[in-house]
Amino acid sequence: MAQGPRDTAEGRKFRTGYVLGVQHEFWRERWREGRIGFHEGAPNEWLVSHVSVLGITPERRRVLVPLCGKSVDLAFLAAQGAEVVGVELVEDAARAFFEEAGLPAARTVDGALVRYEAAGVEIVVGDFFDLSREDIGVFDAYYDRAAIVALPPPLRVSYARTLDLVAKDASGLVITFEHDADDGKPPFSVSVSDLKALFPDRSFEVLGVRDGFAADSVIVQRGATFVREGAYTATPSGK
Repeated sequence: MAQGPRDTAEGRKFRTGYVLGVQHEFWRERWREGRIGFHEGAPNEWLVSHVSVLGITPERRRVLVPLCGKSVDLAFLAAQGAEVVGVELVEDAARAFFEEAGLPAARTVDGALVRYEAAGVEIVVGDFFDLSREDIGVFDAYYDRAAIVALPPPLRVSYARTLDLVAKDASGLVITFEHDADDGKPPFSVSVSDLKALFPDRSFEVLGVRDGFAADSVIVQRGATFVREGAYTATPSGK
């Protein structure tokens, strides 16, 4: 049977591109309007408790933080001796990180990318899905607190592909939510089974799971009857 336009590789590429464009505008609008409830004003508790799983040493210190926003986790990682590279779509978020930290950052334009750098932290402003090793190098570890849960399912395969490209041999710390709100809004529910399906060449081990159900939770207000937050190590095969 002949494939219709929606079933071809070209059709799938078009749909992914469309979803990506919608997502870009969604996040730009959130930052313009200051609707950034996902931002934490202190280092994440899971990160503080389990930063050792990233294996930061003087020889292995490059840590990638995808879709980083203005997270203070960047500064926390730098304080542990890491060379931190965050990737963020919205330049206002990158600028805000350094301004709020009181760090005068060097800003450079590098083709389609803009780079901010100071005090062991670099934020690369650009589309994570378009990045290559030539753009940001390779990494020893990665930290994902609010990246994969921000992405609808059609974009997670592209996210995994880019992450494997630049951090294939990197140890990871991944924090996700599981919930049953089905309104198509982030943070999305991502289970450890989802992670294993997206990253078949990595093993995932549970560091901890806690009940995230609270009356004032954004996810609960969206109709969820349960919310769980989990932290996982991600270890490449062969390590």
